[in-house]
Amino acid sequence: MRNFIILLAVVLSVFLVSCENREPLSWESDIFLPILDDRIGWLEYVDDTLLVPGEGVDPAKIVFIQPIDMISGSLAPVLPDTSIEENIGIGNIPVPIPVPDYPFIVQDQEIPIINLGGSSGAYLREVVVTSGEMVFAVESTLEGVLEMSYYLTCCTIDGEQVGIDLEIPAANGKELGVATGVLSLENAVFDLTGPLGVGNNILTTHFSAQGAPFNEEIFYATSEDNIRVTVQFQEFEVKSALGYFGNLSTGFSAEEDVVDTIPLPNPVLDLEGAAAKLKLENTVGADVRFTFDTLAFDGVQMQHPSFYGVQDMARAQWINGELYSTTELEIDLGEPGSTLFDIIETFPERLRTVGNIELNPYGDVSLGNDYLDVDNVPKLDLELEIPLNVGVDGVVLEDSFEIDPMDFPKFDGHLLVDLWSTFPANVIADLDYMVNDTLGTVVSVDAEIEPGSIQLNQPAHGFFEIPVNQDIMEPGGTIHVTLYVNTNGAVEFTGHEDVRVQVRVEGTQLIEE
Repeated sequence: MRNFIILLAVVLSVFLVSCENREPLSWESDIFLPILDDRIGWLEYVDDTLLVPGEGVDPAKIVFIQPIDMISGSLAPVLPDTSIEENIGIGNIPVPIPVPDYPFIVQDQEIPIINLGGSSGAYLREVVVTSGEMVFAVESTLEGVLEMSYYLTCCTIDGEQVGIDLEIPAANGKELGVATGVLSLENAVFDLTGPLGVGNNILTTHFSAQGAPFNEEIFYATSEDNIRVTVQFQEFEVKSALGYFGNLSTGFSAEEDVVDTIPLPNPVLDLEGAAAKLKLENTVGADVRFTFDTLAFDGVQMQHPSFYGVQDMARAQWINGELYSTTELEIDLGEPGSTLFDIIETFPERLRTVGNIELNPYGDVSLGNDYLDVDNVPKLDLELEIPLNVGVDGVVLEDSFEIDPMDFPKFDGHLLVDLWSTFPANVIADLDYMVNDTLGTVVSVDAEIEPGSIQLNQPAHGFFEIPVNQDIMEPGGTIHVTLYVNTNGAVEFTGHEDVRVQVRVEGTQLIEE
C-alpha cells in the first residue's frame, strides 16, 4: 500500500510538470467573405440627360437638345421716355381772388405717346411694365401753401389708381414755391385706350390744386400767377403689351457647346437611323417670320436645300393675358441634300446660329390684338437623336469602392475579383487596391475581358486574384477600378451595358487561445 501511494505521487508530479510546460492552443479558421458587389455602367460616365437608354435590347440614343437664345426684350414694344411741361395759369381775372381750401384748379389731360421703339404704325392699347418711374416737379408763384394732386387715371398698381399728392410751399418775394416727388411705376398696368376706351397710345391724367387749410392768412391769386408742372416718365421696361407692334424685325445669334459632355476618344459614328430637326415654337400673339443666315458647327456651314428660306409661323393664342395655345414648326435638318450628318460624324464641339425674327410680316391683321409677354419667349431648339452605334477606342469608365478594416489575425489568403461585362467590346480592366496604411501600399493587377452580349444575356468574365495578408486587410482601403472600352468598328450599345464588380476574401486566419 505504501508503495502504491509513492507511485501515485510520482505520476501526479510528472503530470503537473508536463502541464506547466505545454504550448498554447491554436487553430486555423477558413475565411470566405463577400465584401463588394457593385456595377460600373454608362450612366456613371455620361450625363443621364444626354444618353437615353433603349427599351429592352433597343439601342440607346444620344439625345441632344440645344435651346437657341432669342432675346425676348428686343421683341417687346419700347415705351419711350416722355416729358410733359405745362404752365397752368389762373385765367384772365380783373381783380385778385382769394384762394379757397377746395380745388380751384382742375385739369384733365390726354397725352399721346409717340415713337414706340421706331416701329412703323405701331400702337398700344394696354401695357404692363416691370419697372419705370414718374418724376414730378412743380413751381408756384402763389404766396400761400398749396395742396396739389397729380394722378395717372389710365394707370393702376394692384388695382389702385396711381398718383402723387404734394404740398407746395408758399412763394416768398423772388423765390418760388417748389415741390418735387418720385413715384415708382413697378408692375403698373396702363390702359392706353383713352377716356372712351376706343383709342390707343393715350396717357390720361388728372391735376388739381387748392389752398392748404392750415394757411393762417387768406392769400390771393391774380391773372399773373401760374403753376408750372413738369412730369417725366422714364426707364420703362415692358412686361407685356396688347396692341399692334408694327413690322418689327430683330436679329438673333447664339453659340453653344454641342456634344462635349460625351468625350468619346477616337470615335467612329454610324448615323444610320439618326434624326435631326430644328423645332420652333411661337409664343407671341403675332405672326412671326424666321430667316436663318447661318447654322455652322466648328465654323463649317451646314448646306441644306430649304433651311435658309423664309419660315412663317402663325400667331399664338392669348386669352385675358393667359397663353392658350402656341404654334409649332419643325424643320428636318437631315433631309436629302443636307450636309448635317457629314458634319456630325466629325463630333463638332461648337454650334453657331445666326438669323432674323420679324413680327407681323403681313401687317395689322389682328386689328390691334397682338399680345406679347417677355416671360414667354419664342423657342428655338436644335434636336439631335443619334442611335448609340459607335466605335470607340479607349473610353474610360472608372469608380472607387471603400473596403472596411478587417480583424483577421495572421491572415493569409487572396482577394478574388470577378468582373462580368455586358459591353459588346473588349474591356481592359485595371484594379488598384490602395491600403490605408502609413506606407501608402498599393496592390495593382489588370485583366482583359472579351466582348459580352446584353441581348443574349451572356456577360463576359474577367478574374483577378490578389495575394493579401493581415497587414493589407486589417487597415481597410479603397479599390479603384478603371475600365478601357475598345471596339472594332461601330458597335450598337443599349445604354444598359455595365461591368459587375464582385470582390470576396478567401484564406485562413490563425486563432490562438
